[in-house]
Amino acid sequence: MGQLHGIPLALKDNIASERLPTTAGTAALAGARATTGARDAGVAERLYAEGALLLGKNTMHELAMGWTSDNPHFGRVGNPHAPQRIAGGSSGGSAAAVAAFMVPAAIGSDTNGSIRIPAALCGVAGFRPSVGRYPTEGVVPLSHTLDTVGPIARSAADLALLDAVMSGQPPQAPPRSLAGVRLALSPRYYLSRLEPEVERAFERARRRLAAHGVCWVEADVPDLHALADGIAPTLIGHESARALPDWLAARTGGVSMHRLMAEAGADLHEALHAAQQTVNSSAARDGYRAALRRRMALGGALQRYFAQHAVLALVHPVARVAAPLASAPEARRSPAPAVPLAAGGLMTAREAFGQNVSPASIAALPSVVLPAGFTRDGLPVGIAFDAPHGSDARLLALAQALQQALQHPPEQDAPGAKPGSAVHTLEPQALP
Repeated sequence: MGQLHGIPLALKDNIASERLPTTAGTAALAGARATTGARDAGVAERLYAEGALLLGKNTMHELAMGWTSDNPHFGRVGNPHAPQRIAGGSSGGSAAAVAAFMVPAAIGSDTNGSIRIPAALCGVAGFRPSVGRYPTEGVVPLSHTLDTVGPIARSAADLALLDAVMSGQPPQAPPRSLAGVRLALSPRYYLSRLEPEVERAFERARRRLAAHGVCWVEADVPDLHALADGIAPTLIGHESARALPDWLAARTGGVSMHRLMAEAGADLHEALHAAQQTVNSSAARDGYRAALRRRMALGGALQRYFAQHAVLALVHPVARVAAPLASAPEARRSPAPAVPLAAGGLMTAREAFGQNVSPASIAALPSVVLPAGFTRDGLPVGIAFDAPHGSDARLLALAQALQQALQHPPEQDAPGAKPGSAVHTLEPQALP
């Protein structure tokens, strides 16, 4: 009997499956299956080998290029806590399915926040592993330097179990106590311009962890704005312009890049066309090489930061805002232009959703997202724990203790919240 025997899971619809179509949320691939001789994605094979059952595929933001999961072809993903609000993207269907108790866990993908943002907005746990920890064969590509798959579940313990299956490496036991655990805050970059309700939830979570013995180290990562700005979009734009045509030729049996662009949503069509037109220009190549150099510099700066301050993780809110209304401008276009703030005014979508997740993406760091409470309107707030590259098992073990601390005593501001209600397990129950 495998570790996941009989447990139903769902896959984001950019993860190849022989049994169901893999559309990547785009019209040209509707009904498409892998070509003859192809097989399930490597990560899916590992899950099936341990007894997991494929319940279905989750809808997503088109081609994983957006933060809302408002899909022009297959419909909008509603947030289970407030259906009129976005679920986040691009793995919005995966996070919403877990939050709505449709499945105990789902597998998403994360290039620049696509697991972490919907996990935070939907109030569930999510894990972006170190790049290279899981196989990405059979996953519709965007950026070979940033792409990874990862699990979404309702507890850190479930994330650790799924990680063990997908990585083939044994899990670590969680610490018995958080006393003396050193976690870092970098306020200038991660804690500026938070919506008041997000800031309130984050501060409450920080105090709760301190009460359980966590030692907070407040120190800004030097020059983080300058190091991180613009790298992720440059890498994604350049690498996807090469990867998508190659993947289509190898995996779809004849769907061309021209057809994919012609049938894509109007906003995405323009971005795809521009990337195809410029990918071979000298300016694009120079910009790409510069982004790769800056990526290395950012990775080195973060590794030095962890070592200098002797911290296990860097902690921050995932998004600066709670889930916005789906009728807002950011839910109608990708890339999203602006996000309306609860107190009035606008924030760029890249700042609202992308800024806090980008450093871990660029530096290939593992990051765990845990539910941290709710706004007064009942909207979830998630916090991320970014750790040094390769420390995945240690981070997942720590996350189990962190989640228990965050839930004790139980939150009182979540409508209908009950003690321990957010903790579930994938462990098979003994049959009578």
